[in-house]
Amino acid sequence: MADKQIVFSDKEQQQIEAILIDKDKEEALRFMAKLVEMIKGHAGHACGTGPIK
Repeated sequence: MADKQIVFSDKEQQQIEAILIDKDKEEALRFMAKLVEMIKGHAGHACGTGPIK
């Protein structure tokens, strides 16, 4: 599996800080679910974008 790099936007960084400061468990779980989806990635497509010639 290829290495992955996750880059957080300013808004996401602020959201992380707010979760840590507020100790909001529910918001932390929602954010973690979103993060897991980012980490999972998606399988590549062998077809490409154009028609087969």
